[in-house]
Amino acid sequence: MRKIVTVFEEKGRRVSRGLGCYPLRPVGDLRELVRQSAASYGEATAFLFKDEQMKVTTRSYGDLNRDVNFAGTAFHDLGLVGKRIAVIGENRYEWGICYFAAVNGTGVVVPLDKYLPLAEVQNLVLRGKVEVICFSPAFFGMMQSLAEVFPDIGFICMEVLPEPPVRPSRYTALPDLMKHGKELLEKGNRAYIDAPILLDTLSVLLFTSGTTALSKAVMLSQRNLAENVTSGTGILKAGPGDIHLSMLPLHHTFEGTVGFLFMIHSGITIAYCEGIKHIAQNIREYGVTILVTVPAIIDAMYKKVQESIRKSGKAALFAKMLVLSDLLRHVGIDVRRILFKKVFEALGPNLRLAVVGAAPLDPQIVIGFDRLGLRILQGYGLTETSPMTAGTCDLLNIPGTLGVPIANVDVAIDQPDANGMGEILVRGPNVMMGYYEDDEATAESIIEDGWFRTGDLGTLSKKGILRITGRVKSMIVLGNGKKAFPEEFETLLNAIPHVKESFVWGHPAADGDIQICAKIVLDMEGIDAAEPAPAPASAGDPRLSGMQPALSEMSKFIDAGIKQLNKGIPAYKAIRYFIVTQGELIKTTTLKIKRPAEMEKIRQLLAGQGLEMRKANGRLL
Repeated sequence: MRKIVTVFEEKGRRVSRGLGCYPLRPVGDLRELVRQSAASYGEATAFLFKDEQMKVTTRSYGDLNRDVNFAGTAFHDLGLVGKRIAVIGENRYEWGICYFAAVNGTGVVVPLDKYLPLAEVQNLVLRGKVEVICFSPAFFGMMQSLAEVFPDIGFICMEVLPEPPVRPSRYTALPDLMKHGKELLEKGNRAYIDAPILLDTLSVLLFTSGTTALSKAVMLSQRNLAENVTSGTGILKAGPGDIHLSMLPLHHTFEGTVGFLFMIHSGITIAYCEGIKHIAQNIREYGVTILVTVPAIIDAMYKKVQESIRKSGKAALFAKMLVLSDLLRHVGIDVRRILFKKVFEALGPNLRLAVVGAAPLDPQIVIGFDRLGLRILQGYGLTETSPMTAGTCDLLNIPGTLGVPIANVDVAIDQPDANGMGEILVRGPNVMMGYYEDDEATAESIIEDGWFRTGDLGTLSKKGILRITGRVKSMIVLGNGKKAFPEEFETLLNAIPHVKESFVWGHPAADGDIQICAKIVLDMEGIDAAEPAPAPASAGDPRLSGMQPALSEMSKFIDAGIKQLNKGIPAYKAIRYFIVTQGELIKTTTLKIKRPAEMEKIRQLLAGQGLEMRKANGRLL
């Protein structure tokens, strides 16, 4: 078997260095990425999406290269060389055109979160010293407002302007620019095509979603991103013939690097999702084979599969088929896609792989989907690491772990305790240049020998396998000095039937003790308005229990589930109190819980009703 990691000691630290599961396919910079893909894949389909008439439309790799050159040449002619160019909009082909036109020889691209309100976008435009904004028509109203605040900013609409703007001279449309750029190229203008690519200067400025009022601005270079894409080819086995459904926001590095740059470099078709409600439909109609997603979506998919099995009335037969399939796999016969064909007809007949990141995933879901025939790989990384740092792969996929570092990246644990747990450190060409205009934060996060402090706690085995425990900032220190992490409880709570999601925190009691408390968000699908709820099963997979609780009985139902859960953990870590709600948790655009904001919401909710957690226990609020 190929050696995929090497482990060594350095200055008292165990260091795990990734070697890659597969031979690397290097790319030097992002312009080379576009041109190399055009040369390798030509007129093969690079993008799939629906036009205004809902007709499926395609763009080839050759189209991408040509369109980027047209737009980039026009950007140069507009005098945008060296400028900060923001991009905001839904995931779409034109988003990528603007991104590449900006970053590959023009200036610095600043991807903006499409979900932010006007005031926050205005703040980021100011902080990022943005001079031009590329936007989709859906944001035309916001741009009109920004134009009032920033008199010197120019605006480029990704389509024909939906209506005449207040100050038309400050607006132009991407189709017109591309037409102009094509004419310039035909006349021999090579200003953009021949522009130098500086590998180690600021190329992409990304604002972290964060959980604080002031997000950090991460500076990434072309080298950071190109090296990360190169390393990705050593851990993800995918290529021409695969179709990826782009559903996570492109401004986030997980989708931007893995779901966009990596896919283009690998000759994979990118299909654009129409929205979270259309995921299942889009997977089937586009023939999707690969998903890059987050645990919340995979968890919802798994629960739907289990619910459909329950409703079919064939749960017992299905369980026997799983046992038979497992036995056959043990002797080298894989018939999963045959035995569970009906499951995949609903899930997506061609779906074979999901790459999951951004938050912990229940290991039982990884195991459960694998038994059906869908491989789940988990990745670990941060915006500051471009983002890929470590991941599981075909050669090493242990549920509950994050695998090993990707090729050419080092991972270590700083000052591990008696259990080997400490802060995860990362070193490699993927580590950011620093935080924009924040030397103090940069110095705190990038320490000696180029190690980056992630703020995450984890362990590293003797074989170099990484496990993550939780965030340093969210760690709960109990009265006895023991440590607990919300993420580990939330994974267990989310497995209780009819729990959509959960939030766990350490509540300070009057006597100074720290009590583990939880907020439970109900999954209303399947909750009956009249039928009483039985207690959760004491054994077996709770997702197969087939319970139909009533909303009026949910407190007892959840209480029984938590008591069952508490039996499997040390008494000092038992969940003491909980509240129940139907409202969504406050999350980032990649569905991470905004913990400080959620905690403040709970404080206000309890204070408003004159309650403290002991008296609020079990209430539907």
